[in-house]
Amino acid sequence: MTPRPRPVFTLKPHRLFLHAFLSLGSKYSILTDAKSIYANSLFTAYSTEKALGIRPKVLYPPIDWELIRRYATHKEPIVSMLARFSSSKGQEFVIRAFSKALSLCNSELELVLMGAAEDLTSLSYVRRLMSLSRELGVGRRVRFLVNPSIDTVYRVLGRSTAFIHVRPYEPFGIVVAEAMAAGAVPIVHRSGGPWIDIVQMGRYGVGFVDEEEAALGICRSVELARELGGRVVERAREFSYEVFRERVRNIVEGLNA
Repeated sequence: MTPRPRPVFTLKPHRLFLHAFLSLGSKYSILTDAKSIYANSLFTAYSTEKALGIRPKVLYPPIDWELIRRYATHKEPIVSMLARFSSSKGQEFVIRAFSKALSLCNSELELVLMGAAEDLTSLSYVRRLMSLSRELGVGRRVRFLVNPSIDTVYRVLGRSTAFIHVRPYEPFGIVVAEAMAAGAVPIVHRSGGPWIDIVQMGRYGVGFVDEEEAALGICRSVELARELGGRVVERAREFSYEVFRERVRNIVEGLNA
């Protein structure tokens, strides 16, 4: 029996698909004997190779690009964020960065935070965020959409000039691709799939590593909106169902050849 690899805890190992196999008692050979292994991003593939010595191919998860791009409309000075309301998702970080951005650039900017809050803990967190916004003097510039419909989400993304995603080492970050399909310039942490795979390390958006850089990134995204607006929509097309189906078809044909 091939020995199981020891877990590697450098890049959030719970996000590496192999650990799911290990937790179920699967043999390491389930991967080494496979004809083809696919990861959801280059970032995940690189991390897997570093941890296990196996380099998966990449198959990006799809978004409904055709639908979302129809929501792209006249842009307003809105920076939006979509994530479940939780301290682990970084809304507090975003509010602080947004507060700093207002002192650096466009005073007309508005921050729209959207996400699910379906229990007392998350609702309490929303109230805490509202209190923080008032403490920082930006309460009138921060809007909360709790448990919005998908139609509302896409309408907000369609009006947003920029979209911010703050979690580091995200395997892919499908919400970033969705925001781009709606024409919003992405602002992402300089790590993980959003930065490496989607934004292509600054080609289609702005990166940051701390609050100060995030604030500057918000300002920079507004400046880049006219230049990047159409390009980010076309970039997002690479993650469409149409492209996904074609790649899956090629994979299946290749395996059957």
